[in-house]
Amino acid sequence: MKNATLLISTILISLSLFSFSGKDKCLKSDDINCYIETHNPFAEGLLMDEEVRNLSLDQITLIDEEEEINLGFDTANYLPFGFDAYAGMELDLNSIIVEELDEEIVLDFDPAKYLPLGFNAYDGMELNLNDIVLEELEEEINLGFEVRNYLPKGFDPYAK
Repeated sequence: MKNATLLISTILISLSLFSFSGKDKCLKSDDINCYIETHNPFAEGLLMDEEVRNLSLDQITLIDEEEEINLGFDTANYLPFGFDAYAGMELDLNSIIVEELDEEIVLDFDPAKYLPLGFNAYDGMELNLNDIVLEELEEEINLGFEVRNYLPKGFDPYAK
């Protein structure tokens, strides 16, 4: 009896499994998304990745949320009149002290042996201000109206 029950249940299960046919619903369709969804287990991730790549800056909304801290009491009652927490926090560039540390370079050999006699690395490095050529380029500015009509007669901006 046990063998007959086992045999009948095996036949019923096998017939029920054969009744399901694995027909491809995208066989007649040319839609690539249909194919990806049915044949790729990672289809949803790929489609999301594609959406992110095609995202434009206009579609991004930036939310800058400042969290308000509630202490349970009004702090203004405990502060002096006209208190400004940010007073004195302006950056003064003159108050910044920059210390440049000259590190001594220690070589494991004497470089004088490899240089010519009387070698001076700073020879010819004197700065002559007469050698500097300063070129000023004057750019003409068009204001859209004649400036001379609004200036007094004989006006000279360079006169002392």
